[in-house]
Amino acid sequence: MKKILSILLAVTMAAVLSATAVLAEDAFPQPEGGKKFENDWAIQGGLINIIYEEEGYRVLVDLHDGDVEDSGHLWEYSCYYHAEDDTLVSISSLKRSYAPDPATAQRILDEAEYMGTDDAGTQTVFSINRDGCLVWADSRGAGEGLAFRSIGRFAGAWRSAAGEEPVWAEIEWSDIDQNYSVYLHRGDEDTYAEFSMTGEYHPETGKLVCAGQNVDNDGEQYEAIFSLTADSQLLYEAANGILLEYDLLGGSNG
Repeated sequence: MKKILSILLAVTMAAVLSATAVLAEDAFPQPEGGKKFENDWAIQGGLINIIYEEEGYRVLVDLHDGDVEDSGHLWEYSCYYHAEDDTLVSISSLKRSYAPDPATAQRILDEAEYMGTDDAGTQTVFSINRDGCLVWADSRGAGEGLAFRSIGRFAGAWRSAAGEEPVWAEIEWSDIDQNYSVYLHRGDEDTYAEFSMTGEYHPETGKLVCAGQNVDNDGEQYEAIFSLTADSQLLYEAANGILLEYDLLGGSNG
């Protein structure tokens, strides 16, 4: 499940960066009230990713079955922001199931169970409750009783921008731990340090607070704080701050 969620996040992060470019051109300004939805949201065994695209929102839901390893269901919705009740409301919906290929363990998608435009009787509504959690109410019954907490949008591989100190970070959402797993490589080939940490997202500050240890020195504890900039870069809040850019290839630091 962890690997599947990481792949989903990596794919959707690419879309996030593309959407940011559209916003920069001010072609289709995002509604102010809808901005709080654009995030990643999680429960044990489930992940929701919401991206603003031009005139609306794309909502991806990945819900693990729990009884069969790496099997589950995917939903994809196109939504608009409904300012009157501060919700996202679906325009179209798609649902597919998936299971692992016994030979390769790769995810195999089934044919769509349903897809198409939603009318008043088939709409799905997303709202944020008093606890700051995302509530998913699908008219077909999905999401009942589930509340997804905000986890920010940090997953993926990140490299320091040109002119910055050499830094590489790999951040993955752990469905089991319900926190981020963070690997950090800092320095050049001759002088470097590697750190393995657990990261906890703090929605009130928008920061990912990480704690762990030096990979080569188990006794050395290490802490790091990350936050996202308005330009979709990752700010590593070390001395003077270091900007990291999303690495679409996601390769190791080498």
